[in-house]
Amino acid sequence: LVTQERLKALLDSRNWNWWVDNDGDLGGMWDDNPFYFILTGNQKEILQIYGNLSESISINHLDAVRDFILKWHHDKLWPKCYHRITDSGVIRIFTENTIDWEHGATDQQIMQQIECALGTAGSFYSALRSELGI
Repeated sequence: LVTQERLKALLDSRNWNWWVDNDGDLGGMWDDNPFYFILTGNQKEILQIYGNLSESISINHLDAVRDFILKWHHDKLWPKCYHRITDSGVIRIFTENTIDWEHGATDQQIMQQIECALGTAGSFYSALRSELGI
């Protein structure tokens, strides 16, 4: 069974810093980008790891952002990437890595998902920054 307490212990095993926000969500910062570890599903068996690029992007880059995300998804399996335009008219970039652990998971399997989510999101963010020159 995957639980928030188990996730905290796994993060602690790597000496990674984490927090629990006011909504009870587990999060942490990697390369200055916030990530959240959300358990969802009927029995909280689905682990979704969400990343958020630390900086906002000018709306002037919207076409380039959309093209880059499409190319990324064409060439790579992870992470799922998407954007949102805020009410203030800037672009926010998000990543997601989701696995259903309904039948259980070893600590090694969960750590592999966490490392995959953090690593592939970091690669995406780095490549996007390079592409946009930010």
